Amino acid sequence: MKAVATLPLYSPPPQDLDATRGVEFIEMPVRQILNRCDSPRMPFRWTINPYRGCEFGCVYCYARYTHDFLELRDPMDFERKIFVKRMAAEVLARTLSRTPIGTDAIAIGTATDPYQPAERKYGLTRSMLEVFAQLSGLDLSITTKSSLIVRDLEWLKKINRRSKLSVNFSLITLDRKLQRILEPRAPRPGLRLRALFELARAGIRCNVLMMPMIPGLTDDPAAIESVIRGAHRAGASGVWWRSLFLKPAAARRFIPFVRERFPHLAERIDMFYARAEYVPHAYDDRMGVIFDRIRARYGFPIDHERCMAAQPTTAPQPPRQMPLSF
Repeated sequence: MKAVATLPLYSPPPQDLDATRGVEFIEMPVRQILNRCDSPRMPFRWTINPYRGCEFGCVYCYARYTHDFLELRDPMDFERKIFVKRMAAEVLARTLSRTPIGTDAIAIGTATDPYQPAERKYGLTRSMLEVFAQLSGLDLSITTKSSLIVRDLEWLKKINRRSKLSVNFSLITLDRKLQRILEPRAPRPGLRLRALFELARAGIRCNVLMMPMIPGLTDDPAAIESVIRGAHRAGASGVWWRSLFLKPAAARRFIPFVRERFPHLAERIDMFYARAEYVPHAYDDRMGVIFDRIRARYGFPIDHERCMAAQPTTAPQPPRQMPLSF
């Protein structure tokens, strides 16, 4: 990997971090933007989050705990107080010029969406892509719910030519009504699939992340298959899932939400999460069998440690034409 020679070409114009739509934007000093991840459960070594907090307001978001570190314990602060790391690209450029990354994977958007609405105003993610586009030999992934990523397609294509790049689209349901309840300000499912289609057509590897799988809300096999079918038609390379887990900060938002909006599920959710952050193993095992069966049906890779015998019947193909039914 070559050192970064110049700072990014794009620099968002100076703006006051004023409140918009009841959301307060706060500039956060940046001493480091590339954070090391030593968890053996994660498929990456480094993480980048250009913002702290997220306007999308997903009621299940595990990352609400990051505001606890700032003594902001109201669960709604995560979506109302957005911290902007305005010098992110400059710090990234300096860091990459002296840090031996090698082939270690870098993940953008592990705790906040890098293409949330604030990105339209501040452009931090785009400025960092311009830094990465100057390098080669990287292993880079981006996770988002937003179709705004298509804005940066040319930069993504440049990175993809010189490095390994994948884009993960978070999509847990195609039910628009349910999606609006669970993810109040996130782009609708069809827009995400269209964005995936555009990127896949440009040769960029894309995955769909059905994370989290919410017991009683998004785990019906027919609903799961509808998402996997849509991912297949849009040209996704893989579909991956994980059950809902609730850190205390996330539970403070999600548990009251379930009791108010889905009271018939409250007892089940309490039974699963009253004394644990994760669902029972039996639930994961049952869902794993369902996912493996459906993914194999559409030619997607499966969790081989769970089901070594199942083999994909067909290989995913790049999309040729955008399906009209998205």
